[in-house]
Amino acid sequence: MSLFSSWIKAIFIIALAFPLYSETTFAPMPEARSTPQCRPYSDEQDYCTRESDLICANNGKTYGNICTFCREKKKNGDKFDFAHFGYC
Repeated sequence: MSLFSSWIKAIFIIALAFPLYSETTFAPMPEARSTPQCRPYSDEQDYCTRESDLICANNGKTYGNICTFCREKKKNGDKFDFAHFGYC
């Protein structure tokens, strides 16, 4: 009987400890992104695609994607830089 009660105690302890680790253990890793490179957008393109990949610049403006960010940066003579991905 003591073996049965020790198993019940072990299962009870594991059941109490599992929720403490379950939220952080199974959470997806945040996506690591590097600073956007404007070199591919250096030539004069007629248009940028309308894909949404928001970029916040250190001038306080949010740009729709890397292409629009790089075109505005080049048009303004590199007066601003990348701050972070997402809304400002």
